[in-house]
Amino acid sequence: MRLHRLVIPALLFFPALLFGAERPYGSKLCVERGFHCYQIDKHEISREGQTKQDTKTVKRKQLDSWGSLFPDPTARMLVMKLNRMNIELERGMVIAIPDILAGKTLMDFSPFPLSRNGTGEKVLIWDPKLLAWAAYNEGGILTRWGPGVGGKEWCPDIERPCKTINGTFRLMYKTGRYHRSDHYPVGECLGSLLARPGCAPMPWFMCFDDDGYGLHGSDEIPGYNASHGCIRIFTDDAEWLNLNFVNERTDIIILPY
Repeated sequence: MRLHRLVIPALLFFPALLFGAERPYGSKLCVERGFHCYQIDKHEISREGQTKQDTKTVKRKQLDSWGSLFPDPTARMLVMKLNRMNIELERGMVIAIPDILAGKTLMDFSPFPLSRNGTGEKVLIWDPKLLAWAAYNEGGILTRWGPGVGGKEWCPDIERPCKTINGTFRLMYKTGRYHRSDHYPVGECLGSLLARPGCAPMPWFMCFDDDGYGLHGSDEIPGYNASHGCIRIFTDDAEWLNLNFVNERTDIIILPY
């Protein structure tokens, strides 16, 4: 699928650069070779409306969505993961679309090398600059990669920086599909069993630090670092890592910002 190529003026990014706001990953990726930019907007759609008296064409404007832009679910998921984003699209957003989508898989766009020196153990790497993680097998072969956003520079609700810690860690414990936070959102999650329905879902949580840092699935991945310190990844990726990859011997390497 090829959507209209958008030429992005430098002025579009000026407010973000001036005020330090986060710029979604897609708006950076779309200016690279092999991609083009697309700005979310409302577009006119037509459908046939029929009554007993007559048949007529009804036209109305509808905001772009992941589904309308990419009806094929495989292509849709590929573009979402390349943009490090699974939230609903909003007017004015800029996303990156590969020039060639047909026949491509996520591995064709890996920002990580396809191999590294093998350690004899599995290695999981998260890079806050790439907003992505990579899973290498015991022989150093890249098995899978995907998007992941970490802690943001500053969390106003707790009045402190929230960057994810960096270093090399090992899995402490992991949980299942229905795990929830016991701290966030602030004011809605009181850490008690009675409050759990108000706590943020963190499916397939994999903890690697005493202070509770870990990776988990999320449907709130906005294309930039946005968490209180955990690494949010797509839920299908979290399930795969949790059930099929990470164990107590896996090196979990968190790179610095």
